[in-house]
Amino acid sequence: MHDTTAPLAADGSKQKLLASAERLFAERGFNGVSVRDIASVAGVNSALVAYYFGNKRGLLTAVYLRHCQPLNQERLRLLREFSRGERGATLEQVLEAFLRPALAVSPGNEGRSEFTRLRAILSGENSELLEEVIEEHFDRPSRLFVEAFARCLPHLSHEDILWRFHFLLGTLYHTGGHAQRLAALSGGQCDPANTEACLRQLIPFLAAGFRLPSI
Repeated sequence: MHDTTAPLAADGSKQKLLASAERLFAERGFNGVSVRDIASVAGVNSALVAYYFGNKRGLLTAVYLRHCQPLNQERLRLLREFSRGERGATLEQVLEAFLRPALAVSPGNEGRSEFTRLRAILSGENSELLEEVIEEHFDRPSRLFVEAFARCLPHLSHEDILWRFHFLLGTLYHTGGHAQRLAALSGGQCDPANTEACLRQLIPFLAAGFRLPSI
């Protein structure tokens, strides 16, 4: 239980901590950021981290929760919507249901989605903590999408689907975490922060990979 004797915060301090933690974690990873760093950027007393979140781990979990709940809800809403027809959702529609909500997250500095970049950076740390957070908040929706892909691709084994879903995640993380690289390489012609342009390229590319025969 959090320490209720901690000094009371001014209105908005909790949201300021969440926003600064998300930005700093996305820039430096979990291990490269201290509670003092987060509080300093937020402009609040560092004791408020313990007051609201318990510790830095609790703060990271809170950052995930404020994104993953609406993200998962929107993904599943789109999947249900696309599945209403007689033939169910197409492969392209399943991909869109999974990708669109993640790519449509409000872009941060330099056209990046802070949350998608955060996930990419933390994945690079191979953090046990990250695995626990993802398992708790993403495993069930991920299994539902794996099942949806399997219905679209009956020629593939469950193992094939899992491998291709894994590569889908890697593509999504890289697209969200390194958008500025493509923008610079193309002189601004290709902008992954443009959701519709990104989906026009990404969905056919990934669908072709998913449809390959079993290896």
